[in-house]
Amino acid sequence: MYIRSNRKTLIAAVLVVSCWSVQVPAAENLSPYEPGATTGAPMGALPPAGFYLTDDFYVARANKLVDGSGKGAPLRVQNVAMSPALLWVPGWQLFGAEYGMGILQTYAEHDVDTTDLGGKSTKTAGLFNTILTPVILSWNLGHGLFTSAAISVYLPDGHHEYVGGAPAQTSYANDYWTVEPSFAISYLANGWNFTVNNVVDFNRTNPTTDYHSGSAYYLDVTATKTIGRWTVGLVGNYSRQFTDDRQYGEVVGNGNRFEHVLLGPMLAYNFGPAEVTLRYLKNIRTRNDVDVSFFHASVSFRF
Repeated sequence: MYIRSNRKTLIAAVLVVSCWSVQVPAAENLSPYEPGATTGAPMGALPPAGFYLTDDFYVARANKLVDGSGKGAPLRVQNVAMSPALLWVPGWQLFGAEYGMGILQTYAEHDVDTTDLGGKSTKTAGLFNTILTPVILSWNLGHGLFTSAAISVYLPDGHHEYVGGAPAQTSYANDYWTVEPSFAISYLANGWNFTVNNVVDFNRTNPTTDYHSGSAYYLDVTATKTIGRWTVGLVGNYSRQFTDDRQYGEVVGNGNRFEHVLLGPMLAYNFGPAEVTLRYLKNIRTRNDVDVSFFHASVSFRF
């Protein structure tokens, strides 16, 4: 069912990777999903039955807060994160699909400097929201085509703080639930991996602040080729919030509808027992958000 060189790349990416949000004036923490989190992986296909573990280390950096017209204000953000993820594929069939489930928990050091915006410089460390993925279904359509559907839930159990009833700059996680369905299609043949993964965040309202972060759509795209033990290619992401942020029933500012375009290279090497993957996602376009770029280094193995 599965191409060897792609098998371990999927493990962490099946489970969404987060923890890059930052406090900015007049807005709560950003959308839970990390743009480009599932790039590099054949998201339409699950690996063979077994337990899989991935540890994804990444650095996220931003230098500007960009408004809706593209104008930037200086702001510095850096997250250094570790995201261990466990995936279980029990070998069960459901609706003609392979079934899987997983859990991911991120820990990060979160540095923010908003002094140029009249704020302050802070450093904090803590856990992001626990991410449960109770259902992953993958169908083998034949001729190298696979498709999958999954749903993830973000628990409001991470590190968050309030000052004067508003989230503090040192608040790292989101104090609300998020439900996240996804749908992916992969073409896996002759060493090629062409994958598109569609992800949607539906956020609940923060009960402390009555702030409701708008729903958002994410498209992660992968185009790679495996040659021997090496895999090389390009990865990218397009993200857009499609409903307004609201507080006490009123639209916040211009709605704070963010947009991202990210693009970059991927390189992986399969050692046999484990696979190491490197990805860089460079910010190309940002609106109503920080101009964040990501560097990922991950190791995945079956046990």
